[in-house]
Amino acid sequence: MANTFKIDTKSSVSNAGTGNSGTNVVTAGGSATLVLLSCLVSNKTASSAQVDVFLVTNTGDDVFLIKNAPVPAGSSLEIISGSKIIMESSDVLRINAGTASALDAAVSYLEQT
Repeated sequence: MANTFKIDTKSSVSNAGTGNSGTNVVTAGGSATLVLLSCLVSNKTASSAQVDVFLVTNTGDDVFLIKNAPVPAGSSLEIISGSKIIMESSDVLRINAGTASALDAAVSYLEQT
């Protein structure tokens, strides 16, 4: 079993909608298990923006990790800190911004294949 540390980033997260309409940031491959280590959302504007982080699971039991959380102007919010979230094959981590192009996201994880 191979273990590889990785990071996926998304600039200018979409504000298309919540849940299944968010921007895909991380997708677990068909034979991979991911251990999410950190999810950092940064606000690059002069106004506060809200963020939703949503986990679409291969079992269909989809959940919000956080909903309508404020990210102050010019700062960041760490969604996963000190905890671990496991993503199984075909799971997707989606992020939605309350304001178009206001937020960037970076997700660090360990991929096990």
